[in-house]
Amino acid sequence: MLAKRLLLISSNSSARGGGERYLVYLTEGLRLLNCDVHVLLSTATYMDGWAVLLTEAGAQVHRRKLLGLRSRPLRFLQSMTDKNQQREVTKVCQEIVPDAILVNQQYDEDGLDYLAGALLADVAPVGGLLHMPMTAHKDQRPLGKLRGHLLRQWYQQHPYGLLLVSKGSQAEFEQYYPAPRPTQVVTHGCSFPALPQVPPELPTGWSDRSPVPTIGFLGQFVAQKNLQLLIEAWLWTRQQGCEIRLLLVGEGPERKALEQRLDSAAPRSTWHITGWQEQPERYLSAIDIYAMTSHFEGLPLALLEAAGRGIPAVITNFNGAWDVAQQAEWVKVVNDTTVESVGKTLMETLHQLVYLKQQAKEGESQFRDYFSLQRMASDTLTALGIA
Repeated sequence: MLAKRLLLISSNSSARGGGERYLVYLTEGLRLLNCDVHVLLSTATYMDGWAVLLTEAGAQVHRRKLLGLRSRPLRFLQSMTDKNQQREVTKVCQEIVPDAILVNQQYDEDGLDYLAGALLADVAPVGGLLHMPMTAHKDQRPLGKLRGHLLRQWYQQHPYGLLLVSKGSQAEFEQYYPAPRPTQVVTHGCSFPALPQVPPELPTGWSDRSPVPTIGFLGQFVAQKNLQLLIEAWLWTRQQGCEIRLLLVGEGPERKALEQRLDSAAPRSTWHITGWQEQPERYLSAIDIYAMTSHFEGLPLALLEAAGRGIPAVITNFNGAWDVAQQAEWVKVVNDTTVESVGKTLMETLHQLVYLKQQAKEGESQFRDYFSLQRMASDTLTALGIA
């Protein structure tokens, strides 16, 4: 039986985002199924690291001079009218002649030019993988109703198979758009390699043998992640008499404000910000409770990586939260996103920590099977109609 040939098209959105990390994991899963994987990336320098990782994962990487949405002042309006870029995508699709094409969309306005080009090629079924619809409050944002009207027309005029990464994302998209239909949910898979042997760099006194537990977060310090809520909830637990530390692993535009708040409210010995890390996962060994208080998500890979390594977690009710929690009793979802509610759940988790870690140890294998790379790849092939 001949191997299936897949063409994955990146949204070229970020040097550090989870969307491109998803493509690396999907490539690894497809290779486990003996698929021939091709990936189309921009020649933009910030995509160089992803090109290396995708090549290492077994993909044949094709680089073209392509613009991502972040490079367009008029955003999706320019991508809808950029016929030259659409023709370039069409040309690549016709050269590779895959069995199916999957375009990685970060949100509903992203990747429209790539999708149009893939559809124009008319060589294979076309699918889009949408992480976060971003439609829940679109009409309340600047020019939101007009943007929504134009996008509804575009989606109706460009039929393709749409995959979403969580049930919450699917519901949000379908409440706003009449097309494409039907949509399908294919939850992420994740790689769970052994943690790096290099120990995390921690402040003096933060050894693995310390009896003081640590709440941790790994990711970008951006408004979406709502780290202000996490910090305030952590401070609230300290006010209730809990001895617990805070570890933030990452970097981003919010860092200065976060540090200023922490400096004004808690001793330096009780919290630590690492800055950007090439191997952030090595800090998981220092975390007792993983926390995510995001305003919105699709299905965050960082959460899967933490929960799949047996770390109890406290998360807000973003899209994807229940997709994870239903597979992991050690993941607690907070529906009421107030400081006190998040703080109380952190305290409850802390008091149940020994029991939750035992639950995680017993359920870890089943969790990893469910969120495996091979399962994700198999579901993706089925959704694209080429299984």
